[in-house]
Amino acid sequence: MQSTASDITRAVLQQLDGDKIILAIPSTDYQIHLVCSGKTSAQVGKKIQGVIDIKALRMHKASAGGSFIEPIYGHPRVVQARVLAIDLSKNRLLCEVVVPMWVEPFDGQSAADFNAGDMVNFYAQSGATFTPVA
Repeated sequence: MQSTASDITRAVLQQLDGDKIILAIPSTDYQIHLVCSGKTSAQVGKKIQGVIDIKALRMHKASAGGSFIEPIYGHPRVVQARVLAIDLSKNRLLCEVVVPMWVEPFDGQSAADFNAGDMVNFYAQSGATFTPVA
């Protein structure tokens, strides 16, 4: 599955320092800290677009609650999201939290264990990335 409009995160660049990037998510209080895995010409305070990839530490189906990322400021640690699509060839799920992100299940888990529409939650492994797109 190639990148599509549905997997593009739209945010405001709050800070870029080497490979560390902070994104402010419009209409929310979220400021997500990620590793930038590409080059961008975006300037601080301006809009930026890209794809977020994150690895889960044991993913579970959730039966209640809404989508969220904890903490609101910082590196994603706890995530609850709705599955939008499944990419079996890369063993990953496209999830909608407050932004879309590709989630790779924990080693030993398969993306095939989940269905589009499922609500999932997981602890996130350190090192979630943001790859800027034009």
